[in-house]
Amino acid sequence: MSFRVVIRQRIRIYLSEGHFVRFVRTMEEHRYSANYDQPLLAELYDRSETYTDDIELIRTLIGKSKPLNILECFSGTGRIVVPLARDGHTMTGIEIAPAMNARAVAKVSRLGSNAEGRVKLRVQDVSDGQWGSGYDLVIMGGNAFYELPSAETQERCIQLAYEALVVGGRLYIDNNDYKGDWGEGPFGKELVIFEGTGKDDTLGRWTVEWVKFDGGQRILHVKRTWYTRAPDGTENSVEHLGRKHPVTADEVEGWLKSHGFRVLEVFGDRQGNPYTGKGVRAIFWARKE
Repeated sequence: MSFRVVIRQRIRIYLSEGHFVRFVRTMEEHRYSANYDQPLLAELYDRSETYTDDIELIRTLIGKSKPLNILECFSGTGRIVVPLARDGHTMTGIEIAPAMNARAVAKVSRLGSNAEGRVKLRVQDVSDGQWGSGYDLVIMGGNAFYELPSAETQERCIQLAYEALVVGGRLYIDNNDYKGDWGEGPFGKELVIFEGTGKDDTLGRWTVEWVKFDGGQRILHVKRTWYTRAPDGTENSVEHLGRKHPVTADEVEGWLKSHGFRVLEVFGDRQGNPYTGKGVRAIFWARKE
């Protein structure tokens, strides 16, 4: 995780009651789409990301096999790791944001000693490699590739997955299927992703604004803002400048084939319907040859 602070402003605002409230504004540049390393942000993310249809699809694809050795990259707050560990599988999760990983660790600690002993959670950048080896299944779900800044980084993840899997091991990749329309915007409009309060009544708001789209490199430059207001009125705003590369189904299929995978299934949604090219998703189920 590398950041470069661009600007930091502290403003004392005088209130009518005779008190001052501090407002802090920070601008940072992030190597990926966003920085999720804030405890309250991770908590609100956890509350908003509660879907389970992809977990059910993975369970169907695994079938009634023996317990597997599974790696999930971009494991976040443990949404996928925890239920699969409960199913009896040995799980490894890799997550770049310590605050997100801390929530996953807390969930795993509540599974009981047998399941907890089968889970390893690591804070690291997936693009740095060192995933380990001997996995039966590697999962890259939840639109993870859309957090990455370039096609090169996305393809590297597929190469690293090949190196981490046993021969015959499976790879699950789940992303939106880019249709070529990001150049149309919306630009300059701040969109609220989620908002809520934590246990101490601090308000948190996570927003995104599209800044510009490089059509040649197909890179979207975004500004994400993490705003908080504490119960005493202190406000804090951290803006992150990041990049993301929208990936197409054709790109993913090409990378899989070039790195030694055989594509077994392509789904158009998390209910397991076949991919037709008309929907918004492309989910790949591939095998290391």
